[in-house]
Amino acid sequence: MDLSKLTKKTLKVSRGYTYTYYTSPAQGAKPTLILFHGWPDSALLWAGLINDHLVPNGYGVVALDCLGSGETSRPTDAKEYAWPKMAGDAVEILDAESLAKVISLGHDWGSALCQRLYNYHPSRVSGLAMINVAYMPPTGQFDLDEANKAMKAAFGVGLLEYWYFFAAEDGAEIMDKNLDSVYSVAFGDPMSWLENWCTPGGMRDFVSNGRTQAVLPYATDEHKRDFENRFKPEKGGFASSLCWYKAAKGGVQSEAEKSIPDEAKVVNVPAFFWGGEDDQVCRPVALQGSIAAGLLPNVKSVVRPGGHWALLERPTEFGEDVVWWLRETYKYSNNL
Repeated sequence: MDLSKLTKKTLKVSRGYTYTYYTSPAQGAKPTLILFHGWPDSALLWAGLINDHLVPNGYGVVALDCLGSGETSRPTDAKEYAWPKMAGDAVEILDAESLAKVISLGHDWGSALCQRLYNYHPSRVSGLAMINVAYMPPTGQFDLDEANKAMKAAFGVGLLEYWYFFAAEDGAEIMDKNLDSVYSVAFGDPMSWLENWCTPGGMRDFVSNGRTQAVLPYATDEHKRDFENRFKPEKGGFASSLCWYKAAKGGVQSEAEKSIPDEAKVVNVPAFFWGGEDDQVCRPVALQGSIAAGLLPNVKSVVRPGGHWALLERPTEFGEDVVWWLRETYKYSNNL
């Protein structure tokens, strides 16, 4: 899978960083989607969805290498990853593409960013599609210790225990030395996440000791080579990609979220959630709190078998589910 059929572009945004992104124009009155990947991916994550489902059905695409990843700039100051800064970068890309409104779609950290694009710039977003990571209301207060404590009470494990390693000062250096370990811990059996991701010290132990495990079928040799190429030492390794965790744990995002007005916390556009029932960290049940709070008045959800990368485990179902929602939601041009 590749993105060679799309137009590859770069844009230097006003704060000095250069983004690499891929585009394909919408056909007729079909809407355009802006696609945000998460950790440790790049825009290539979306190749199957784009090539097999979105483009053939006439939908427009803008797929980014997000800040700190792929061929986009890789600053290592966590403050540069503040939500309003990255959302502003995305708006500059939309302006460069003459796109007034888009459907904002993302996976993992990209789901968080696709949400914040709406929260900070609601007039630019006509729909919100969240993959694996359910809506995270911008509260302006996040404490990792308290979050894990609450999650352990609810689920029996701290779902974000791995964050302590990812946000640690030595985390990137250890990952850079143990690329095989990072790859296999991410793309192995979803149930292994309970021990490696959700157990105190589990991630540090696995990666520091160079452990590996079997990976799932979608994690092909080609998939691994792409991963290894993106995290080569000469490209900066993992340091920039881990800034997303540092920005959240260190309070950068909490401070940034305080500027979001209450009315922008309610998603007043059609929303879609697609999750994996075996995702041990980003659990589909997390969607229910926002629904109950009235923050997602128009949301549809689909949960399929699979883990955090269920979209790669079940690419046909994923693509068909996304297109189903798009067709159901954007039947007429005045819905755009």
